Amino acid sequence: MTTRILVVDDEPSVSTVLATFLHRLIDDFEVVSASNGEEAVEKVEQMAAKRKLPDITLMDFRLTAMDGIECTKILAGKGVKNIHILSAYVDQAMIARAVAAGVSSIIKKSEGYKTVAQKVAGMARNLHRS
Repeated sequence: MTTRILVVDDEPSVSTVLATFLHRLIDDFEVVSASNGEEAVEKVEQMAAKRKLPDITLMDFRLTAMDGIECTKILAGKGVKNIHILSAYVDQAMIARAVAAGVSSIIKKSEGYKTVAQKVAGMARNLHRS
């Protein structure tokens, strides 16, 4: 079963580098990229029309126009689950807002993309065990 991973980040290289590492760890996945919150909402609406919401969403905290927490709330309202903040910027206020919005976890970009990919691969494996 294909794992659909939505990556919302204003740095285009994030989804590309993450996909490169994921290819070494899991076989059947698709990365869908969005460069901002508005684009993420549009992509989720398109996916919902096909009844294929993302299985895992990685959301940058700092996005233009709408931050990652705001976008998380909108996506959750559309039925998206398993949303994780992926950010270089982490402080107590952001953590509190993320928890209140219902994010599943916070992953620091500073952990490195190999570690981030390992975490995502683990999430994907757990999804298919259920």
